[in-house]
Amino acid sequence: MHSRTRIIAAVAAILVLVVALLAVGYRSYRGDDHAAHTQVGLSEVWTCPMHPEIREPGPGQCPICGMDLELVTDEPAAPAPAIAGEPADTPRAPIQLDARRRQMLGVRLVTVDTGPIERHIRAVGVVRYDETRLSEVNLKLDGWISKLHVNSTGQAIRRGQPLLDLYSPELVATGQEYLLALSTREAMQTSQISDARAQADRLVESARQRLLLWDLPAESIEQIARTGKSDGTVTLRSPATGIVIEKPVVQGMRAAAGQTLYRIADLSRVWVEAEVFESDAPFVRTGASATVTLDAWPGERLTGRVVYIYPFVEEATRAIRVRLELPNPNQRLKPGMFANVELTASLGSGVTIPTEALLDSGRERVVFVSEGDGYFEPRRVQTGHRVGDRVQIIDGLAAGETIASGAAFFLDSESQLRAAAGGWGAEAAEAPSAVAAEALTIAFRTVPDPPRSGEATFEVDLTDPAGQPITDAQVRVMLYMPAMPSMNMPAMSSEATLVHTGGGTYRGTGRISMSGRWDVTVTVTRNGARLGSRQTTLVAR
Repeated sequence: MHSRTRIIAAVAAILVLVVALLAVGYRSYRGDDHAAHTQVGLSEVWTCPMHPEIREPGPGQCPICGMDLELVTDEPAAPAPAIAGEPADTPRAPIQLDARRRQMLGVRLVTVDTGPIERHIRAVGVVRYDETRLSEVNLKLDGWISKLHVNSTGQAIRRGQPLLDLYSPELVATGQEYLLALSTREAMQTSQISDARAQADRLVESARQRLLLWDLPAESIEQIARTGKSDGTVTLRSPATGIVIEKPVVQGMRAAAGQTLYRIADLSRVWVEAEVFESDAPFVRTGASATVTLDAWPGERLTGRVVYIYPFVEEATRAIRVRLELPNPNQRLKPGMFANVELTASLGSGVTIPTEALLDSGRERVVFVSEGDGYFEPRRVQTGHRVGDRVQIIDGLAAGETIASGAAFFLDSESQLRAAAGGWGAEAAEAPSAVAAEALTIAFRTVPDPPRSGEATFEVDLTDPAGQPITDAQVRVMLYMPAMPSMNMPAMSSEATLVHTGGGTYRGTGRISMSGRWDVTVTVTRNGARLGSRQTTLVAR
């Protein structure tokens, strides 16, 4: 029994050893195979359009899908040039879109211009009292409110209007002292001692000044001297014209010296205190004009000016309060009303573009500059202020250049796909810096027409504006099929170089990897300068 167990264990160990040796050998084979494939880049490389990870040294069929392999290049394919200063992991290449595709995508051409840059700041505010137009009525002596002439909050009053009558025993005593000083002075008029007469005059004036300091009017003091009686009552009058906003007193109550009896507000001018965000605060200036609207009068725009910027931030809202001053002749603006405030800050002038023309990934900002003939070159820019639906460009663009506006994300995706696809680096290098002055007529066709997938013959006829054939140009045909994620298909591309065969006709062969719709770009150059290009489509069967 034990011997049988030992035999089984020995057999199992041998099987494990054999499997391990096979695995090591397989990995070694795959490593050598991979190394061989990586060395292929020194000569020809053939790959599958559907599975670009398959790379072979010669033609054949894809071991995964069975499609014919394509020749990528006879030299190591250099990646498409990236934008100057851009991280190497996001290369982009110039792209070309015909008018039909631009219309389908909503791409518009706009001209970069220079103009004034104004930042519009919107904030919410509240109407407040003008603190410089607030008045208080308080007492300078103790007493009792014998009568209220103004007895309700919100009552409109005028300057000098009686507010209340106050009875005060101190006033009675001081009135009696005044009468006594008067009688003493009268008695001293016959005195031969001049110092005594002067002292009597000083006592009269001292008592009179005390009465005046207690807000007893001069006519009331004269009445006391004339009648010889002091009733101890003083009438307090309004120091300003306005509205009573606080009245903590009632008739008959006792009031103490220093107690506030009325608060009066002049509403002919009011404040609006608005809260602006920290990011907007640097652009607000004292003296700047502002537009104020209120829900009570929709459509009506009032004009005020900034008179003060508070030197602290409201911690609860992280906003900075700004004080505006507005005239209020009809007293329509009521303290406590909510207001919408719009401030306009001038930031000088500069280059601006629509925000929809800018691709902002957070790490970089890119626009697509039109180079004519449907070519768009990706270019990194440095942005400044954002003003409404426009953004300031500090560096990277000049006034008068034409850029693409709209569909920025699609253009960026297309640009990165073209950069990633093999063979598009050369096209990027030949992207024009300006539209060629010579207008060409470019006629493209395939043999057979329509073509079939596989080998195909491309023909191009070139004529100048006078109708004469062009015989000294270099012609290249590039095919491109966008990726189809729903079918798990990557983008595919191929190209063919055509040679002149006579009479302005150029002919060459290329490979159409699979049936379907392909974008065709015909590029015509002469001695490295691009003369023109044409975009069209073909449908392979």
